[in-house]
Amino acid sequence: MKYLKHNKIIRNTISIVLAYLATLAFSYILKLGKNEGDLFSMLDYGYDWLTMVFFVLGSVTISRFVILENKRTIVFSFVGGMLLSLSSVWGAYALFVNDIFLSGEVFFLQLMLMIGLNFVMTPAVAEIFALLKKYEEWYDKKSESKVFNKKNNLIYFLIVWGIIFICYLPIFLAYWPGNFVFDASYQMNEVINNAYKTHHPLLHTWLMGTAYNIGLEMGNVSQGFQLYTLLQMLVLSSSFAYCILYLRKKGVPLLVRILSVLWFALFPMNSIFAISATKDVLFAAFFLYTMIFFCRYFFDKEKFRWHTYIPMILFAVLSAMFRNNAIYAIVVFGIIGLVVIKGIVEKGKVVLIILSVYLLTTLGNQLLIDGLNAYPGAKNRESLSVPLQGLARVASYRGDELYEYLYNEICMYIRAEDIKGYNPFLSDPIKNEANEELLETNKSNFFKLWCKVGIEFPDEYVESLVANTMGYWYLLPMKDYVSMKVSLYHTLIGTGEEIEKVCYCDWGKEMYNDLFYKGTYKYVPILGYSFRIAPYMWFIVFVALWSILRKDKKAIC
Repeated sequence: MKYLKHNKIIRNTISIVLAYLATLAFSYILKLGKNEGDLFSMLDYGYDWLTMVFFVLGSVTISRFVILENKRTIVFSFVGGMLLSLSSVWGAYALFVNDIFLSGEVFFLQLMLMIGLNFVMTPAVAEIFALLKKYEEWYDKKSESKVFNKKNNLIYFLIVWGIIFICYLPIFLAYWPGNFVFDASYQMNEVINNAYKTHHPLLHTWLMGTAYNIGLEMGNVSQGFQLYTLLQMLVLSSSFAYCILYLRKKGVPLLVRILSVLWFALFPMNSIFAISATKDVLFAAFFLYTMIFFCRYFFDKEKFRWHTYIPMILFAVLSAMFRNNAIYAIVVFGIIGLVVIKGIVEKGKVVLIILSVYLLTTLGNQLLIDGLNAYPGAKNRESLSVPLQGLARVASYRGDELYEYLYNEICMYIRAEDIKGYNPFLSDPIKNEANEELLETNKSNFFKLWCKVGIEFPDEYVESLVANTMGYWYLLPMKDYVSMKVSLYHTLIGTGEEIEKVCYCDWGKEMYNDLFYKGTYKYVPILGYSFRIAPYMWFIVFVALWSILRKDKKAIC
């Protein structure tokens, strides 16, 4: 490394050669999807310029990387680079070839592609670490040490809350009384037919039903439903404002807080979901509140008074009641709390907090079940969607290789017509019609079947997981199956009194129609990419690696 540091000619030659090899691998992966039609965002403009940019940036980053002397940085950069390379290669094969383990030759080719990509990916991760270090240094210089009194904090919170809420009003007026997406229509049919199910969070179904029934009494269900939308906008914007207030109390620099407010207020995904009737929005708001309270208690070691525990537990309960599987995340966070909290008494408090959340959530859901006469939903089809999807993949692609009795047994749980229509990227077509009763009464045999098939076809199980999760981690172009546009629904129910949408903001409707309903956001460089989940997930990975590199246990948690 020291030799290369003083010999620019050799260093630059090595950098150019390795960058070119990485560019060949990058180009090969991109061309796997060349004929797939509607690719994502920037690649619609062509390939050549992108590979040239990759080559130039690769040459620069490699040249900087080969003179690094910190061994821990090199090792952690390599780990991050290999993860990026693996995700790029396997993701491309799962998406465009629909088969990762085609043959030994193909697997060897994939290994070579990963190695080639890693010539650039490892230096790229090292650059990310360098940026994080610079940000940390800047943060330390700019952090405020001023302690704000309670009155100032309340005023600050209200001002930020108002700013964010006002920024959501144009889209609310453009799509008054709200945007009804995903499961909202199914839940409202439960309300109209008085046939509630526990499949969807009952609290959310009841809340929408209450707004609808108020509208019926008013003689206009649209006016009633605007109450739901406004309530959701207020809750979501308040959670964002509370997050900004927490950053302020932590002494986060003013510039970061301003950018955060702008992100919460103006990023279109936040505003479109602020008016969209899906359980995930209120869950996200209450979960953000919960995480901030947990951070204050577990990591900031803030001394809570008895009345401070109430909102923390309440927000956690609401999170779990608006998202059935949220309780698992809260329990995991509680386990982390037990690790970082010292002292038997304090650990006991953590156990009591998590236990209280669990018991109150169970009680709240049971009261709703009794009050609404709800009957159980398809909990087994949901919880077993991953093994169901794996079995469906094997039966669809390798059915002729299966023993006949195994194929027939799979068809006991999954309909044969659904197996024929198997979609590797969507689990709904398989799980929605799976045999719920048999899964409930014959669960042990189902797992035995899943193990038997998995022993024969482990590659298909791996590919099933890759295809179903790649939206979280695949950074390159992908189909609409994996990155779908955000729909703007113009009806809610289809039965009973129908919602009538009215546009009170023409420019807002025109702008959001182009962005979302027509899906044109995909073709806007940078903006289009920011709508994907993967960049944010990788940011978390990089920060986690950076925290481990620095041996910062609090940051790792």
